[in-house]
Amino acid sequence: MGIHETSNVVDNNIEETIKELVRKQEELKRSEEKYRIVAEATKDIIWEGDLLKKKRYFSGKLYEILGYTPEELEDFQNWFDIVHPEDIHLVKEGIRLQIVDKIDVKAFEYRVKSKEGKYKWLSSSTKCEFNENGEAVSTFGAFTDVTELKEQQKKIQKLAYYDSVTGLPNRIMFSEVVTEIIEKENINKNKFSIIFMDLDNFKFINDCYGHPVGDELLLNIGKRLIAMDNTNITSFRSGGDEFIILIKKTNDRTEIEEYLEALNSTMAKPFHINEHMFYVTHSSGVVCYPRDGESFQELLKNADTAMYRSKELGRNTSSFYNEKMGETAREKAEIQGDLHRAIENKEFQLYYQPIVDVQNGKIKGCEALIRWIHPQKGIISPGKFIPVAEENGTIIRIGKWVLESACSFAKNMRDRGYIDFYVSINVSSHQLLEQEFTKFVLDTFKESGVNPNNILIEITESVFIEYMDLAICKLKELKEHKIRIALDDFGCGYSSLTYVRRLPIDILKIDRSFISDIESLEDKKNMTNIIILMASQLGLKVISEGVEEEYQLSYLKKHSCDMFQGYLVSKPLPEKEFIKLIL
Repeated sequence: MGIHETSNVVDNNIEETIKELVRKQEELKRSEEKYRIVAEATKDIIWEGDLLKKKRYFSGKLYEILGYTPEELEDFQNWFDIVHPEDIHLVKEGIRLQIVDKIDVKAFEYRVKSKEGKYKWLSSSTKCEFNENGEAVSTFGAFTDVTELKEQQKKIQKLAYYDSVTGLPNRIMFSEVVTEIIEKENINKNKFSIIFMDLDNFKFINDCYGHPVGDELLLNIGKRLIAMDNTNITSFRSGGDEFIILIKKTNDRTEIEEYLEALNSTMAKPFHINEHMFYVTHSSGVVCYPRDGESFQELLKNADTAMYRSKELGRNTSSFYNEKMGETAREKAEIQGDLHRAIENKEFQLYYQPIVDVQNGKIKGCEALIRWIHPQKGIISPGKFIPVAEENGTIIRIGKWVLESACSFAKNMRDRGYIDFYVSINVSSHQLLEQEFTKFVLDTFKESGVNPNNILIEITESVFIEYMDLAICKLKELKEHKIRIALDDFGCGYSSLTYVRRLPIDILKIDRSFISDIESLEDKKNMTNIIILMASQLGLKVISEGVEEEYQLSYLKKHSCDMFQGYLVSKPLPEKEFIKLIL
């Protein structure tokens, strides 16, 4: 072959090579264009990492999401710098699995910080490429922005495990936490305590002021509890007006009592909501693990039992569970079950105790006292079943029956010629604060035909401690219809001679505890004298309860007490026997 022929062949080869290179470049360009279109069209972020150059390349979506430029994320270290500190070890472990163990990583989730400083959740699926020597040379894969999904999951979890009103963890969370502690008990020898706290009479706040005010109060209570939490103390909202405090690593009574003292101090401060001021009291039950129960259900049941014991003892009271409470709780459960049947079967009966003029001994009226004639247990005293009725709401139906029956009796006495005779009727705070209470009283008067002058409504002073303004408003409604009001058990627990001036009442009833010791205790004498004198100055009549001895009556006469009642004249009697007494 000649030189020219050889030259032509070479030229042809070069030309073909050039054409092939151009063709491949065009194919590569088309391929890159397809890659770009696919990368932009997909929701995923496509990326590739060169392990030799320590460089990373991402599709444009990542820069839109995070706000960085390609140059700011090009180096591997730049990427590590924006990974959340809590997730960095997971990311490095994922890389190790790919390079060392040659395991593809799929749906691996972690957080990276955007240029604005907000963290985004990415789900990563990654594959590693190796050369012929088995050395990792590159990684590639895709990210999916799962930030919105994570936020939704967070909201769902919050709804499932946190109370929407207070933000406190809820009963479900409490159950899981306690169950986990118990399951680990054999390993760690865990001990802990539970305080079950119930707000006293919270239902009235909801009923009288509305649920928005009630929710705001719960929120503020939650804030105070959170402020007392620490690494070993966690507060939960069980639901309604119930809260639970978990104290880890201790079942020591002294330590728990210290916490309870601090809790009482915190709760004693008034709550200011929508121009209203609320004083909230609570009753708490305490159980200790493992002494008071070995399962979550048993502990919670016993804590509830102890809490109800506190309610029986009074406000701002805490009770530690003991076995005797379990027996009491069973008796109480029986009463609770029987109460509904008792209403339907008309097992209640009113007894009447005379109210007598101190100076002339004439019977001026009587107090209507409810008795439960149980078919198997006989007479059950109000002290046993009224607290239960107040707890389960049957007090409203029972109170309705008492008012209707007492009004019927008062009408009967007036028809017999006892024009000025009156019947005193006990009304619980639950009844008084019912929205339609005044209307119900007036409707009952109308249906029975009783004259308002023949009825006296008795209320206890405890209602004023918690709901002073609302209670006064309710009593003023009654007074507008010429219904007289008596303040019962005055001097027992909450008395203040100053606040009585604000109350729209007609009569003070001195608690029997003053009269029983009046001969031997000088301070009881002085207090009784002050009450009688103060009542006289305020234009109020005074009834002294629990008079059983002549010397007690003589003392009351000497100090100008108006009326009295007690066993000195008569014990409470059924209607027929009472009528025989006064005829």
